[in-house]
Amino acid sequence: MLVSTNLHVDLHTHSTASDGELTPSALVQLALTRGLTTIALTDHDAVGGLDAAIAAARGTALEVIPGVELSTDVPQNEVHLLGYFMDWHAAHFQAMLEKFREGRCGRAEKMARKLGALGAPISFARVKEIAGDGSIGRPHVARALVEAGHVASVDEAFSKYISRNGPAYVEHYRLTPEDAVTLILRAGGVPVLAHPRDVTGYLVPLVKVGLLGLEVYYDGYDEIARRDLLRLAKQYGLIVTGGSDFHGLNKMAYTSGLGEAQVPPEVVERLKEKAKWAKIEK
Repeated sequence: MLVSTNLHVDLHTHSTASDGELTPSALVQLALTRGLTTIALTDHDAVGGLDAAIAAARGTALEVIPGVELSTDVPQNEVHLLGYFMDWHAAHFQAMLEKFREGRCGRAEKMARKLGALGAPISFARVKEIAGDGSIGRPHVARALVEAGHVASVDEAFSKYISRNGPAYVEHYRLTPEDAVTLILRAGGVPVLAHPRDVTGYLVPLVKVGLLGLEVYYDGYDEIARRDLLRLAKQYGLIVTGGSDFHGLNKMAYTSGLGEAQVPPEVVERLKEKAKWAKIEK
């Protein structure tokens, strides 16, 4: 039985704990203003905003699902794994995220050096200020480039300098996709492949190590892409999730507004059922 579609769900959002523009509490307030009933906070390689977001939603009509988005690598591409309902306080989970944070900081410093050599100098100290207490990411470098007047927008910063093939791009510490799935499962969470495009070559190995879901409802997916992903989810017994990949009101081109991904509300119950199973299997 499907739940009424007048509910609003967004299972992919970011805050200042990574590279989002809103604090966790401000994100919760915006979700309430927009009439959302469920959001998941899924910061990049960071869980520092979860306690604040959950506390801000306590006593309101909004449920905050604890989540994370882990960055991983495959040849010539990045693969992101979403984790839901994991024990984010677990020592082994925190230790791995600390490695991510250290890698991100060193990466941003190297990018600043490269940008200087390219004639677009920025202050690494300023990048850290923009990131605040959050996990440093490329959007923070991009904002520093905008502030310094080298580019007109965050999108231009990416396309001109810091995209994967850009002249100032720097690799950083990452897990393999399989390791990320295992890490999320070990923490009792539900691993879901984020914004999958061409999954040829790596979907089956991920399913074999315990992948439990696909992000199907995502901005930019047309009906054909969504149908293909739904078919894959059914073929491999995966749940479907979805979200806006919201980073802030001054959103980047590849993200949509909070709550705009039109995620069917029944997705939440299926995710919760899978989370119960994952904790039993842990």
